[in-house]
Amino acid sequence: MELIIHFNRPGKGTSHYVEMLVDENLVRLKTRSVLSQEFSRTWCEEVWWPQGMIPRGVLVGAVVKYLFFNEWFSVMELLGTQGEHLGYYIDIDTPMEKKNGEYYLIDLFLDLWIGVDGRLVKLDEEQFEGAFQAALMSSLQYTQARQVFEEVILEITSGEFLKKLH
Repeated sequence: MELIIHFNRPGKGTSHYVEMLVDENLVRLKTRSVLSQEFSRTWCEEVWWPQGMIPRGVLVGAVVKYLFFNEWFSVMELLGTQGEHLGYYIDIDTPMEKKNGEYYLIDLFLDLWIGVDGRLVKLDEEQFEGAFQAALMSSLQYTQARQVFEEVILEITSGEFLKKLH
């Protein structure tokens, strides 16, 4: 079954994703999208390879998303063209809301990457501070995002975080 996810990036507009439902329960939504080779190559060239998150030449074949109803983050697992795990990208965002059968989240700028080797990379902290200064998020969103960011880092380093996905 296909579903629509609206992901608002304050200051940049809203992206609308049509994805295949894998599972939905009271805690989270799990989706899967298979990427075309053409899209994957462009995405890897523009995002993943320059940042060193995925080795050059390795393409993303599919994306599995874990979107939570009561957590201030979502997780995107990248899979290679043979189904191999390439890493986790964690977005700090508002808890997902379901309205009229569609899903809505707001990006809060902070992100984390967990590489296939377990390496943790903090991302977009300057962008986060700039967004707050530009009034693209409320004081509550700012405080909550910073707190969740630090909590997720602690859970990742303790090995507890990935248990939330399954």
